[in-house]
Amino acid sequence: MRLFAVLLLAFLIVGCGYKPSSVVARDILGSSVWIDVIISKTDPESSVVIKDGIKSAMLRRLNTDLVEKEKADSIIIASIKSLTFTAISYDRFGYATAYKANLVMEYRLRQKDGAIKSILANGDYDFRVTNQLNDRRFTDSVISDSERFDAITNASLQSFDEFISKLAMQGLFDGQSNF
Repeated sequence: MRLFAVLLLAFLIVGCGYKPSSVVARDILGSSVWIDVIISKTDPESSVVIKDGIKSAMLRRLNTDLVEKEKADSIIIASIKSLTFTAISYDRFGYATAYKANLVMEYRLRQKDGAIKSILANGDYDFRVTNQLNDRRFTDSVISDSERFDAITNASLQSFDEFISKLAMQGLFDGQSNF
């Protein structure tokens, strides 16, 4: 009985034409992509971290090839619209113990046919600020560089996931996905 239910569910999913958003996005982007992140003059370190995070996400989530600009089916240029860190938790003395990194990115996609899409996507990441000294953990309201870069990387991955989802939805509405 359980096998029958699993087979019926699999048949319904396949029979309805279900495709994950990453497959639809890959159909829209093509097999090769060139990515660039516009370096922020006020915070160049964050731009580099975001660029690495987006390239990593592109390879892991979409399995597309990153190529030179001239050989790419699609070109993605990302820019930081805002990056904020907000305290979300305090200890009993009023010191911040946790923060939320919020990143808003604009992704400009130019496809091989010349069509240009601009998609805003945001990502966030919650993290605690703690330090260790002599096997004791204590809270410090100052964000270290490693905690900051880790938060930015995770927020950029979440932002890229939202970009892929929005791109897939636009592709479905526009009929650009290969069904």
